[in-house]
Amino acid sequence: MSKTILVIEDERELCDILHAELTAQGYKVILAQNGQEGMARLQEMEPDLIICDRAMPVMSGYQLLERIRGVYPQYRNLPFIFLTALSDPRDRHSVTHLEPTAYLAKPVDFNLLNDAIKKAISAAAAS
Repeated sequence: MSKTILVIEDERELCDILHAELTAQGYKVILAQNGQEGMARLQEMEPDLIICDRAMPVMSGYQLLERIRGVYPQYRNLPFIFLTALSDPRDRHSVTHLEPTAYLAKPVDFNLLNDAIKKAISAAAAS
C-alpha cells in the first residue's frame, strides 16, 4: 500500500515539482498552499508524513507544527520534514523543541529528501 504525503508549500511551481517527483516515487501526494489549508487537509485524512515550508502566509509551518504537536496527541509522532529557505542554524535551532523529523534547505535536493522520507517512514513503522 502506498504511503500518503501531505505537502504544504505556498510556492506553486515547487508544489508541482514535489507532486511529480513524489508521485513518481510511488507516494500518494496531497497538496496544501499554507498551514491553515494543511490543517484542514489533516482533518480530512491521515498522512504518513508531512513535508512543509517554514515561511508561508496565513499560518507558517512553525505555527502548524506547534499546533500539531501541542493540540493533537495522535500526531505526536507523525513524521514532519521542514523544507525551507531558512537555512541559518538559528532558524533550525528555533524549531528543535517541536521535534521535526528533518530540516532540509531549499533548493530541494531530491536525494536528501528521498532519504529523509524513507528513514522517517521506516522509523514510524518501527515505533
